[in-house]
Amino acid sequence: MADKRKFYYEARGFSVYYFANAVFNIVNESGSYLRGIEDVLGDAQTMMLMRPFHRFTNLHHFLEAIIRQIVEEEVERLDEDKPRFLRKFLSTYRVPFSPNDLEDEDSFYDFTAESDRYHNALEELADEVFHVLFNDVGFLQTFNRLCSGHIETSGFGAELTTRTGQLKRVAIPMWARRAIFHRDKGECRECKRSLAATVNQMETERYDHIVPLARFGANDVTNLQLLCEACNSKKAAAMQSVSPLYPRAIIPR
Repeated sequence: MADKRKFYYEARGFSVYYFANAVFNIVNESGSYLRGIEDVLGDAQTMMLMRPFHRFTNLHHFLEAIIRQIVEEEVERLDEDKPRFLRKFLSTYRVPFSPNDLEDEDSFYDFTAESDRYHNALEELADEVFHVLFNDVGFLQTFNRLCSGHIETSGFGAELTTRTGQLKRVAIPMWARRAIFHRDKGECRECKRSLAATVNQMETERYDHIVPLARFGANDVTNLQLLCEACNSKKAAAMQSVSPLYPRAIIPR
């Protein structure tokens, strides 16, 4: 039997919704966290946002940086308190460590500089949180508006942008199309028309940039939604709020 593990992520149950809530609040109240956000998305980091359609998405990049800050909050107090949260993270994600690695701040960062497993564990946790937030298209719109502000003011990536500074339109890869079609349940997110029966026919699905390229949106899978041809043509390059309606798992009587 073929190995299908690459199609799944492992849910380890380590405070995933705590991290998701923290990131949700940071993005939705970005004015209160400008300095921290600038460290993650600003300056040369903006080049990460401008890359076209990487599987390690802009949200993955943001999540890993924020999660690292939260996981390592106890490091500054290693001389005073036992790092219970940090220890639980290391144990849950099977990161080998010794008591000496958590003796003080210098020892910890020496340990992380040598431990590939530690950095892989942060990526794995970020991917778990990604799969929670990826389904919240309203959150994704807010996140991509935040990213667009950095793209608009960036002085980097001339080869990726038009003369007016917006990112060039590129072909959307099949893996991104599949991810969006699966997330949006084969429906137009605006009018809720099913597109499952029309794929590859004359009237096909459209993959819309939630924050348009004309408004400095990113070529990132988190900035896409599924629309029918009519709704996509109507929206065009407008900044339009995404539909707040999602399919119910259980339909009430």
